[in-house]
Amino acid sequence: MKTYQAVLLSTGLVLAMGGAAAYGVYRLAGMSKGAHEREVEFLAAERERSAGAVDEILAPARARLAATERDLLRIELAPMATDELKASKLGGRAYWAAGRDWPRDPDGHPLQLLAQIDLAQARLPGYPQQGLLQFFISGRGDYYGANFDDPQRDGMNALAQPRSFRVVHWPDASAPAVAPPDGASQAGQLPFEPGSPRRMRFSAARESIGANDARLPQVLGRPLDELAAAYAARHPGQRAEALSDAAYEALARGGHKLGGHPDFTQSDPREAEDRHVLLLQLDSDDTLMWGDSGIANFFIDPDDLERGEFDRVAYHWDCY
Repeated sequence: MKTYQAVLLSTGLVLAMGGAAAYGVYRLAGMSKGAHEREVEFLAAERERSAGAVDEILAPARARLAATERDLLRIELAPMATDELKASKLGGRAYWAAGRDWPRDPDGHPLQLLAQIDLAQARLPGYPQQGLLQFFISGRGDYYGANFDDPQRDGMNALAQPRSFRVVHWPDASAPAVAPPDGASQAGQLPFEPGSPRRMRFSAARESIGANDARLPQVLGRPLDELAAAYAARHPGQRAEALSDAAYEALARGGHKLGGHPDFTQSDPREAEDRHVLLLQLDSDDTLMWGDSGIANFFIDPDDLERGEFDRVAYHWDCY
């Protein structure tokens, strides 16, 4: 979602407390049933017209959009009756072999498994084809382990400092597992219930760059809002705001996925020239809740991904 839409949503909630909601009730109450139905029909028709215009708005950039397509695996979360140690899952117990230190925060508290992916099952071009890929975060503090309060914060470099999160790759997970350390079950405040793991099911897809990506204006040649406004100026009866909303919806890139392009509720933490690509995205739904309906992203340099090195992954999430 566009940043200004998120701001408008928050502002609307505040205004409603101050009386805007009462005005809306008054306005609807003052409408006849027929007038209200006509307004609903008008808004529905406008939405349909705007959605139909999106292809025309984006047509000049179709080839450039197609050039940004990336493979991905969409992730569906399903109930898991029994926690399976090496399964692809959200939450639950992490596989861990002896001889490697369990990931901990700076105070020594064990981190909690957020997600574990069996790469032999989730085969995706450019990713390792075997082993387990694990994502650990902290339930202590307000940021779920993301490095948002570093006084030396420097964009993606700060987000890649693994202070209270880790990404771990086990190329070979055949060694016997050891028990989690004491305190690993004391999850604290997390965006999910770690004791109720959810199985991951994967489906292959491809997608182009999304509406909230920092690189999109370069691909389109100008910001998406400007394209919508220019189209509205050439087509009387079309509203720029409605066109912009329809274009953002067409290029939404939310959901749970491995690979593909990221989405955000606020803004992309990367600069347009940044090389980082999406490694894993976990959205909010009835299983996960990142703050106020937010979305979390793990980013990796393409060269690190090609080498199968995951010690410089950047972790970011935002919400409304």
